[in-house]
Amino acid sequence: MKYLKGLDTLRALAATIVVVDHIEIIKQNHHISNLIDHPSLIYPDGHLSVILFFVISGFLITYLLLIEENKTGTINLKSFYLRRILRIWPLYYLILFLSYVIFTPDYSLIRILLPLFIAPNISYAICETWDVSPQIWSIGVEEQFYMVWPLIFIIISKSKRIFSYIILLTLLFTLLPFGLKFINLFFVKNTDFGIFISRFFYGTKFNCMGIGVLLGFIYFKRNEIKFPAVLKNRLVIYFLTALPFVLWFFKFHTGHLNDELYAVLFAFSIYQIVHHSKINIDLPITRFLGKISYGIYLFHWIIIILLIQYIPRIDNGYIYNAALYSCVFLLTISVSWISFVTYERFFLNLKKKYEINKS
Repeated sequence: MKYLKGLDTLRALAATIVVVDHIEIIKQNHHISNLIDHPSLIYPDGHLSVILFFVISGFLITYLLLIEENKTGTINLKSFYLRRILRIWPLYYLILFLSYVIFTPDYSLIRILLPLFIAPNISYAICETWDVSPQIWSIGVEEQFYMVWPLIFIIISKSKRIFSYIILLTLLFTLLPFGLKFINLFFVKNTDFGIFISRFFYGTKFNCMGIGVLLGFIYFKRNEIKFPAVLKNRLVIYFLTALPFVLWFFKFHTGHLNDELYAVLFAFSIYQIVHHSKINIDLPITRFLGKISYGIYLFHWIIIILLIQYIPRIDNGYIYNAALYSCVFLLTISVSWISFVTYERFFLNLKKKYEINKS
């Protein structure tokens, strides 16, 4: 598959914002002056970084499945699952191991078992979060999606109503939490169940990945689709491509379906960034950071916690934050790069045996 421009830069942006957001959250947890306690200060929400990751994942996985089906006439499920396992599991389980050994938390059995079985999002939903690296919840969401989506793809990919099916599935999952909350409010009336619904659907955004899936089909069949004339206007394209990032950075938020709104806007931006020849956001540094973004996402929490413990707190907040941010990013990028070219590369080389052009 040819390189899709812009995706590494988008990953780099999302990972960077997650790190900044988590620095501020951890500072708040340690009673250190932070941006969260000063709402007048504007900085982007790290949660939307994960929504961007989800849309990119749904897009890429679907696009790759379509390429494989077009090239071979079928989908090799064994190869698909092995590719995902070899890319995701080695670093995921390394982080589980490292965070447990370094911080030796006193966790219940269920808090340990759920992340071990790739269900950290469910662990989060029942308030049994893997606190020493809580960001792993999103890895569980993606892995669960990867388990199910290829099976659905095989069933519906030949249908003439493929777009309708994807939209229907996305809408059903979007409406599901509202339906469950209604049932709980009027019939079940269980407080714990209500909390579970809110926490589970806050993070488990299969519908946002579904929007990425729809984007994957649209991009693959772009030469067959007649887009409205207004979407071909250069000014409209530039405006809508930039719109989600402007709204994101200024913390625009809706009361309901905020993540879904951003997922749709991100999908339009991704399409134009990948497809439009005059929209080029790649730089050597952003492509580099994008390639190691998985490591950045997984390693940064441990590094922030350790640095906050060992960097002396001084009265001058500017100097302290400059030292903290510099050390966090320097160490996170360095560790992620070393992991990528050594530990991860071993598994990436194994993964190549199951690529489409090897089948």
